[in-house]
Amino acid sequence: MDNYGIFMKMITLSINEINDTIDRLYTTCNSCTKNMLLNRLRKNMTNLSMLIKGVQNSANTGGNNSAYNSEKVFTPAELARYNGKDGNPAYVAVNGTVYDVTNNAAWAAATHFGLIAGRDLTNEFASCHAGQPILSSLKVVGKMA
Repeated sequence: MDNYGIFMKMITLSINEINDTIDRLYTTCNSCTKNMLLNRLRKNMTNLSMLIKGVQNSANTGGNNSAYNSEKVFTPAELARYNGKDGNPAYVAVNGTVYDVTNNAAWAAATHFGLIAGRDLTNEFASCHAGQPILSSLKVVGKMA
C-alpha cells in the first residue's frame, strides 16, 4: 500500500473514532467523563489535521514523505530538553500532542503554577483545565512517541 493509501486508512480510522466520541458525549451526563471525551476529541482532531498534512506532503513529493516527517515526534527525554532554560523553547505535552508555551504569558519563566515546561502534563491539565479551549491557542510542534 502506498503512503496515500496508508494516510487515507488512518484518516478513516480517526473519523470513526471522532464519531464514536461524539456518540458517547450525547449519552453521558457526568461532567468529568464529558471533559475526558472532549479532550479525546481534541486529540483526534489534531491527529486528523496532521494526517491531512501528511497526505498533502505525500502528494507534493510523489509519495516519498510520511505524516511523521512533517511533524516532530518527541520522546520524554527529548521533550525534557525543551524546558525554557539556556535559550531553549518551552514545550509541554498534553494528550500526546506537544505544544509551544515559550511566549505564553501564563508560562513566564517556563513555569505555570509550579509546573515546569519540558514534561508531559496530561494529568495536571485534565485536573485543572479539562474541557477548556486553552490548548487551541497554542502552537502544535509535534507528538509524543
